[in-house]
Amino acid sequence: MRKLIPVLSAIALVAGVAAIACNVAKAADAAAQIRKIDKQWVAAIAKKDPNAIAQFYTADGAILAPGAPIAQGRAAVAKVWKGFVGLKDFSLTFAPTKINVAKAGDMAYELGTYALSFKTDKGPVQEKGKYVVVWKKVGKTWKAAADIFNNNGKAP
Repeated sequence: MRKLIPVLSAIALVAGVAAIACNVAKAADAAAQIRKIDKQWVAAIAKKDPNAIAQFYTADGAILAPGAPIAQGRAAVAKVWKGFVGLKDFSLTFAPTKINVAKAGDMAYELGTYALSFKTDKGPVQEKGKYVVVWKKVGKTWKAAADIFNNNGKAP
């Protein structure tokens, strides 16, 4: 029995390391999937199709735009995006700086930066800012459950 204890301990250690490596690989795969979806999302924004953009959100997903109430649900999200993409010469790009996937593999959050520009009657507007997206795994894909952003302007 005493001879088995080191062997069993070694087996348990190897199994634990393998499980951790598997979770790390799954998290890296999920982060790569989210980065790919981000690129598709930016492409949809460039096409200025609010209904296509809203499909990147969960059915009850929310966008929390500065100076506006929470828009929840795809119809409300599409309405917000319709306002954005309807701005003259609207352009928006964004990219993640960090994606953290939960150990369970069903949720993640993303931090990133964006660049926004459009024209008004008073002239061009150019804005840089940061954002947070909370991701939820829905079936085999990732959807934005919450999306909040604000510019890098001076704090009040």
